[in-house]
Amino acid sequence: MNEDQPEEWFRNSSSTTWGLLAAGAAVAVIVIDAVTGWHPETTAGGLLFALVAYAAFVRTRVGVSEGDFVLHHLYSTVRFPIAALESVSVGRTLGAYAGGRTYVSGAVGRPMREAIKGVKRDHNPLSNHADFIEDRLNGLAQDARDRRRIKRDSDEQFALAEDVRRSWDWPLIAATGVAAVVFVVLLVV
Repeated sequence: MNEDQPEEWFRNSSSTTWGLLAAGAAVAVIVIDAVTGWHPETTAGGLLFALVAYAAFVRTRVGVSEGDFVLHHLYSTVRFPIAALESVSVGRTLGAYAGGRTYVSGAVGRPMREAIKGVKRDHNPLSNHADFIEDRLNGLAQDARDRRRIKRDSDEQFALAEDVRRSWDWPLIAATGVAAVVFVVLLVV
């Protein structure tokens, strides 16, 4: 891990709650079905629902790790140096801008009524979680550029943005795919 760069992770606080509730509901349906007369399609559907809920609500997050800005999506992870990050803005979703590209994550966002207010709302990082994340990530990017002595919007910063790495969560993709195929086969047969 880069000793100069702290490791920090952010996610919408309600996403974990919804993910756990969804996975718990899926497990409850499977248990109730097993007790009242087991149906394999219900088990496969519940498992599929739990896997998708995990991927959508629990796995997704945004953070800084080992000097990289990291976006965990449903089934993939995108990483690039935090110093390459030009800016972050949080609306309904988080938008991160680097190297002329926009990277979007649903892990962090504002409630609909707050996002609609847009510019009219007060920016208050002390009481608003989305404002805090926006300011913190922009601050961490500026700190990383300062440590490397890179000026904002410079050729060096744009060169760093070319180091984008995407990795796939193959075990989760495989488990979700198998559960989906089994569920569809059991429904058809």
